Amino acid sequence: MRQQRWGKLKAVLLVVITYVFAKFQGGFSSWFLFYSSLVFLVYEALAYFLMFSTLEVERHIDRNRLQDGEDVVVTVRLRRRIRFPLGWHMVVEPLPERLAGVYEPHRQLIFPWFKKEMEFRYVIPSLPRGFYTLDQCVVSGGDFFGFCERRKVFSFPQEFLVYPRYKELTHWALGDGSFSGNVHVSHKRSDDVAAVRGVRDYQRGDRLSQIHWRASARGTGLKTKEFEHQAMNQAVFFLDVEKESYEGQPAQLFETAVKLSASLIAYANRNQYHYGLVYRQKERISIAPALSHAHFLRVFDQLARVMPQGSESFARVVGREALEQQQGVTLIIVTPRVDKDLVNRLIALSQKGRRVQLFYVHAEATISQERRRMLQLLGGSKVSCTSIHVDEQEWKRIGGA
Repeated sequence: MRQQRWGKLKAVLLVVITYVFAKFQGGFSSWFLFYSSLVFLVYEALAYFLMFSTLEVERHIDRNRLQDGEDVVVTVRLRRRIRFPLGWHMVVEPLPERLAGVYEPHRQLIFPWFKKEMEFRYVIPSLPRGFYTLDQCVVSGGDFFGFCERRKVFSFPQEFLVYPRYKELTHWALGDGSFSGNVHVSHKRSDDVAAVRGVRDYQRGDRLSQIHWRASARGTGLKTKEFEHQAMNQAVFFLDVEKESYEGQPAQLFETAVKLSASLIAYANRNQYHYGLVYRQKERISIAPALSHAHFLRVFDQLARVMPQGSESFARVVGREALEQQQGVTLIIVTPRVDKDLVNRLIALSQKGRRVQLFYVHAEATISQERRRMLQLLGGSKVSCTSIHVDEQEWKRIGGA
């Protein structure tokens, strides 16, 4: 908080001057000026102490989950517990750091007078994908005469996510037709013991006959039998977030990688395929394959937060995390860099019977000969490869909207 530098001193000095004047001059007018200045001093003191002691500030966001390019409406409400005449309030809403260089902080001038409640709205337009926090609200205020001015920072952090905008793909084939969406495999009978390949955590929608009661009785929660065909209808997405992979590349390249992953995940969700997500930024994020609306939001929450700030080699992450996935799960690799280390690891996974599909996102108009050779080498090792340009028109190669 702060007040105008000499405001209080000027108010006190005014009372002293009128008192001295009344003492020397005498008469009704002189003493009237003195008592009037006393009333003025009392008002200034009350305005100073009541300006923020009775003030409550609230902020509301119309939605906490949006899509890339949408607007968010922010409502700020100022409420007082008692009515007291104040001259003005200036409310400043600092923007999140990612938007600081794009938009100016919102400033709203309010003349409260005797009002107990004041409200205003403002819009942050065309939000890019990301995780945002609106934290501080800076409120300044003053009296009618400009003798008193104070400032206070209210802190009530509010978070919201902007999901990547994805395309509605109509067709996505892995080469063997398992993800083409043409055939839906029904649940295997629970008494077919030969088809059971493991257990997983219970998910909403699983049938009672699929519950593995012996594994559930160990005290770690309900477990569900997992059959061979179910593992074959699962995919885990490995998103390259290594900082070095995007150095010297346009910022849109990473957004294209995220949008591509979101589009494929939305397709898998729409066609009832289990899907997971793995990446390593500052922390390891590993979401096991599942299928539910809550799982869909959980994956998209991570796609909204992710940034190309990883320090560990993406090839090393793929090599380590792929071993954690069950046999039969399709590994989906999304990366803008295909180097020798990654190629060797993907070939090794393919030779072990793993199904791997690589999506190579690039900003160059034509792929270099070295990259082509690496992609051909992967293709010869039964790794399905698809190149995606930042130009969205080329997405028809994996389906189209």
